[in-house]
Amino acid sequence: MKYLFYFILLSFLGIIIFPDIYSSLAFGLTLTIGLQLFLKSNNSFMFREWALFLYASNYLLSPAITYQLNPDLVKYGMKINSDAYFSLAFPGFLLFSVGMFSIPNRLFKPEFKKVNQVAMINERFLLQTTITGIFLRIFSDFFPGELGFIVYLLSMMRFVGAFSLFATNTKKFAGLVIFTLLIELFYAFRAGMYHDAVMWVIFFALFFVYTSKPSMRIKLIGISSLILLVLFVQAIKTAYREQVWSGEKEASLETISSVGSSKANSESLIGEENLLSSLNRGNQAWIFASTVDRMDHYKDFQGMTNVNKYIEAALLPRFLAPNKLESGDKEIFNSFSGHIINGGTSMGLGIFADGYIAYGAWGVYIFGFVLGLIFSLTFKLVERWTKISPFYVLLLLPMLNYAVRPDCELQTTINHLAKSIVVFGALVYFTKNRFTLDSTRNQRKMLHLNLMK
Repeated sequence: MKYLFYFILLSFLGIIIFPDIYSSLAFGLTLTIGLQLFLKSNNSFMFREWALFLYASNYLLSPAITYQLNPDLVKYGMKINSDAYFSLAFPGFLLFSVGMFSIPNRLFKPEFKKVNQVAMINERFLLQTTITGIFLRIFSDFFPGELGFIVYLLSMMRFVGAFSLFATNTKKFAGLVIFTLLIELFYAFRAGMYHDAVMWVIFFALFFVYTSKPSMRIKLIGISSLILLVLFVQAIKTAYREQVWSGEKEASLETISSVGSSKANSESLIGEENLLSSLNRGNQAWIFASTVDRMDHYKDFQGMTNVNKYIEAALLPRFLAPNKLESGDKEIFNSFSGHIINGGTSMGLGIFADGYIAYGAWGVYIFGFVLGLIFSLTFKLVERWTKISPFYVLLLLPMLNYAVRPDCELQTTINHLAKSIVVFGALVYFTKNRFTLDSTRNQRKMLHLNLMK
């Protein structure tokens, strides 16, 4: 009830800022989710709310702002009018939310005290897991094709191990978590691709807030720092990519430092150019709107054809499906989005555009709900794993770190989730005795630790 009041209040405030009711509701709903994320994060692991905030920011708030701007200032304009767009986006988003919350679970209030006990008696194993994950991250590029993807999934156990150790002994392992995140940031800055690193920083922020219960002041400082990080990344990435990808300079710490120092000023960070660039980057809606415009013109709706291709690419090995879609393939995007991009450009249709390509407006509503339901089923699966040990709740992060991104291709979501369930399900099975307190070996360890006190 409290958040319904916030939604009404913020929507009325939105009416002052925006000239139409759709945009004011988009403003009110997005900020209400953000407020809930901020206020309740000490009491719950806010993974679902973060996913909703990302989708609301991309599909509701960003287009609401874009519609109010001078078209000359907008790099990626909306190709359909506001009423037509929001009549699709609002129901799609709401059904996505319904699907995500449709199956009750207790996953998001894990008892980390139990995790701490288990992690304490397996400290060495968790440390080995983290270090192994770091090495796999460093050498993952040397593994080809689908094997490389499995290695990539296994490498993300470095975050699970580091976060668990941090929960066990914050002072002792804070440096390890920072080191693990800095490695990810280094690779992101070197490659000029930042989404993975920023997402893991935010995941750790959600984990830190839930486990450490910081004050409102600390959380405000943290949010301000995250916003500055995102603006800094947005400010430097174009200049860095131009220098490195053109071959003018090498991808190195020196180049990162050089470009970063030139952009570390208020004009570069919060100037109009960078703010507009950040808005464009956070507006997945323009691809959705462009897809709707193109499909309404040609009316070549695909039914389940594209989805079947995605499922084939995710589930079948290449020797059984030699012509299946490859990761990063832009064929479907170029065919249906109304834009042509090359293989070096990273853009995805997103769930709502894929839905519209399939069945028009009904496809948006159905696909939105089904994606939310897939999330909910994944939460339920991980909840079953946590009955062995609360430790396993952290596997949710590598399993869904792509799926929570509004710009993620449906092919990538299905592929990542399907392989994650197999890989991490196997890890749960083979390591469960290490992370359950009632195993004989761990009972002996706990007895030894208690005698040492």
